[in-house]
Amino acid sequence: MRFPITNRRMRVTAALLLCVGVAAVSAPTGAQADTPPHTDVLFVFDTTGSMGGAISEAQSDIQEAMSQIATAVPDPQFGLVEVSDYDEVVNPGEFEYDIGGGHAPWTLHVPITPNQSQVSEGLLKLSASGGGDSPEAYGRALFESAANPAIGWRAGARGVIVLVADDVPHDNDLNEGIPPEVFAQPSPFDTGVDPGADNTVGTGDDLDWQKTVLQRLVTDGRPLEYVDYFGEPEYFPYWQNWTGRTGGTVVQAGGAGLAEKIVEAVKAGASAALPPCPAGLVRNASEQCVTPPPPPPPPPSNNFKFEPRISCAKGCHVVLVKITFDSAGNVTGESIPEEEGAGASAVASAAGKAKPCAKGKGKKKGKCKAPALIKKLSQPVVAGENTLKLKLTGPAIAALNKKGKLKLRVRFTFTPNGGSPKVLSHTYTVKLPKKGKKHGPKK
Repeated sequence: MRFPITNRRMRVTAALLLCVGVAAVSAPTGAQADTPPHTDVLFVFDTTGSMGGAISEAQSDIQEAMSQIATAVPDPQFGLVEVSDYDEVVNPGEFEYDIGGGHAPWTLHVPITPNQSQVSEGLLKLSASGGGDSPEAYGRALFESAANPAIGWRAGARGVIVLVADDVPHDNDLNEGIPPEVFAQPSPFDTGVDPGADNTVGTGDDLDWQKTVLQRLVTDGRPLEYVDYFGEPEYFPYWQNWTGRTGGTVVQAGGAGLAEKIVEAVKAGASAALPPCPAGLVRNASEQCVTPPPPPPPPPSNNFKFEPRISCAKGCHVVLVKITFDSAGNVTGESIPEEEGAGASAVASAAGKAKPCAKGKGKKKGKCKAPALIKKLSQPVVAGENTLKLKLTGPAIAALNKKGKLKLRVRFTFTPNGGSPKVLSHTYTVKLPKKGKKHGPKK
C-alpha cells in the first residue's frame, strides 16, 4: 500500500524525472551469451491492499500467460511467492512498519514445479489486504527467493524472478547508487532498515537492499524482472536501475493486460545477458558466481630422454641420471652425481644391437632369444627434474668386462595421463674406461 512521501514532486516534474531516468540508467553488459536449456520462473506477487486489481487479473489470466511462456522459452517450470510487509518489528529507531493483521513478510506457496495447475490454484488463494506504510518487504522476499533452498531452483536452469508490485523496498537509503537527477526525495531516501528473519533492526541478519539483496541476485544469476502495476512514476527510474544491475528490466502494466506484461517480462529475463561476477569469481553451469577451480597441473612429459652413465670405479653398475623436462616434454637439463674422478664414466652414444645368444641355446622354432641385458624399469615421469636409473643384468656386465664395450637397445613405453601409450627406442654403446679393470657384478 502506498502513502504520500515527504516533498513528493508534482506530476509534471515526475514525468520529467521518468524521461531522465530512462536515459540515465541502462542494463549492464553481461557475460552470458548462450540461452540455458531450462527456465525456472518464480512469480512474486505483492498482496498489500493497493494490489487487489493485479491479484484479480492474475487469477483470471495466469494460466494463459504460462501457456504462452511455455512456447517462448526453453523447458519452463514455475513457482509462486507472496510478499507483504513486516509486522511488530523490534526497532530501536523511529521508523514504524505497522502492517498489522499478523501478515508474514513473505510466503512460499508453490516451489518450482512443472505443474502449472498448482501455480493457478495457489494464486486463487491470494487476496490483497493490509500494507499500512508505503515500503514493503520486497528485499526479504527477493533475498529468500534467491537463497532459500525450498524454492527448488533447478541446476543448469536460468532462474527468472518476476516481481509484480507497485512500491519500494525497505532500506536506510534507497538513493544509494541512483543518479542524483532522478532522486524521488532528498537523500537519504530512508524507508526503514529491512530487519531480516529475526524481525529485529540492528542485528546480523538485517538486509541491505543494494549490498545484500541485489548483489545476491547478481551472484546467483537470477535476473529480476519488475512488472510495475500502476506504481508511482517517481519510482520507475529506481526500478530501472535496480533490475538493470541484475540483468533484468522493467515493464509497465498500464495500457495492456497484466498477463501480457508478465509474458513480456519472462521472455526478457530468459534471454538476458547476466552482469559480470564480482572480481575473482566466474559463473558455473548453473549461472552462479563461484570461485574458479585451480588450474590443472602441467601434463606429464610425453617425450623424454634417457642417457645411461656406466661406472666401473667400484664395480660395473649404472649410476643415477637426473633429467629435467618442461611441460611439453622437452629436455631442459641433465646432470650426474659427482661420484668418480675425471674419466671415470663414459656416455652411451652409438647405435647397435644387443649380443645374440650362444649357438644352440634359447632356440624356439628356429629362433634364438638373446639374453636380457637391462633390467625392467617402471616409474612415473613428470615435468621438472626426474631421477632415472638403468641397471645391467649379469650377462650384460660379463659381456662388458670381456669385450670392454656393450651395445644396448633400450625400449621405453610412456603413457600420458588419459592418453595412449607411446613407444620410444634408443640404442647405446657403453664402453669401459681405457684404464679400467674388469669387475664382476656388484653385489
